[in-house]
This record gives sequence, structure tokens and C-alpha cells, in this order.
Amino acid sequence: MTSYIIYNGPSLIDGKPIVCIAQTKTDNKKTGNMIQTYIIRSDIDPVSASRTGEDYSICGNCMHRGKVAPHKVSGQAENRTCYVTLAHGPLQKYKGFIKGLYPEVSGHKDIQDIGFGRMVRIGTYGDPVAVPQYVWDSLVSRCDGWTAYTHGEINLAPHMFMTSADSYDEAVSAWDRGERTFRVIPDIFSLDKHREFLCPASEEMGKRSNCAKCKACSGTESNAKSVAIVAHGTSGKKLKGMLV
Repeated sequence: MTSYIIYNGPSLIDGKPIVCIAQTKTDNKKTGNMIQTYIIRSDIDPVSASRTGEDYSICGNCMHRGKVAPHKVSGQAENRTCYVTLAHGPLQKYKGFIKGLYPEVSGHKDIQDIGFGRMVRIGTYGDPVAVPQYVWDSLVSRCDGWTAYTHGEINLAPHMFMTSADSYDEAVSAWDRGERTFRVIPDIFSLDKHREFLCPASEEMGKRSNCAKCKACSGTESNAKSVAIVAHGTSGKKLKGMLV
């Protein structure tokens, strides 16, 4: 078994039903072989949730969700700029969940065992604030390190989560609060060299490392500067005109 349900209950964002599934193997080259965690609605598939706005339960007010499109009979929200492809990991995890393929684990020790000695990616899809903090505390309690990001208006666990900033002003506000940020920037000239460094897994840095090796995106647990990455991929093309 390579996937486990580590939380199945109400979203801490709006109380609607969600599930968090930890996947223990991946071939993701950017992250490396980390524990991946998918936070999805348990009663509606991720693509439909996006289209109807029901993804609020797991994404909150993140600007990258796109525009709700209730007039559409299929597909996702319009102008969605999130880098996660819903039809890949999230949808496949939902289908596996509906089929009952994943065992459910609970309790500190059993969740701790999943992350033991591994690098953990908190929120491969979905905002970690939707899940009770004790789940993440258990998952990383004996791990080798983690990455985590939140788009929430308030970073509820800055020691663990990077604050995802969608503008330079948002980043400055987070820095003033003592938080570390992860920011998507339009070009390398937008980097604040005094307070940020370019992601070493980015094309601009020659993809010289990956998340599992870098370990910098771990909130204030890390003493490194904040992290930035130049907008890239299909979502990046949409984003460049929106970033400041």
C-alpha cells in the first residue's frame, strides 16, 4: 500500500467534508521522492469542485482557483492559474478514495510512522490550514524535513508553513510579521536579493536541486531567506501579466 487516509472530516475552512491522502511514492522530479499529501473534497471530484467553487473548502480564497463557471457542464473554473493539474494527482486520488482503495490511519503513532525518516510535502494540493494542525504535527514529528505553503489570510503555523505571496507588497507584509514567503515572480529582475533567493529547482537556476534536497520551504524552521520562483509552465504564462 502506498497511499493512506490521514484525515477524513470537516474542513477547518468551512466545515464541509474533506479528506487528506498521504502518498508515499512519487516520480516527481522537481520535488524528489517525498511523501505527497492531497487535500480534496470527499463528496465531489476535484474538477467539479473547481468549476462550482466547492474547492473553497480546501483552497480558501486563493486567487489561483480561477473564476467559478456554473454555466459549464464539465471542466474546471475559468482562468485557473494554479500549477496543480486537477486531472492528474487530485482526480486520481479522489477516484481511489471513492473505490475504497486507501486504508485510514489515525492516532499520532500511525501517522508519525508514515513520515518517519522521509521528506514530507504538506499540501501537494490544497491548503494545509483546512486540516487540523495535529495531523501535520504527527506526520512530521520524526520526518527528515518538509515543505509547506499556505495562501490563507493568516498563516496559522508560520513555524511550519511558508506564506504564499502573490505580490511584493504581500511579501513585505509577511516579512514584517516575521514570516518567510514563497513568491512567484514575473522575471528574475523582480527578485529581492536581500530577502529572497531563487528556487534551486527552477529552470533559471539550472534545476540543480530538488525540494527533497533543498529543504528551505519549511517556514521559520529554516533560517534561509525567503524563496521565489519565476512564473513558468502553462499557468506561468497566464500569471505573468498578473504579478507585481
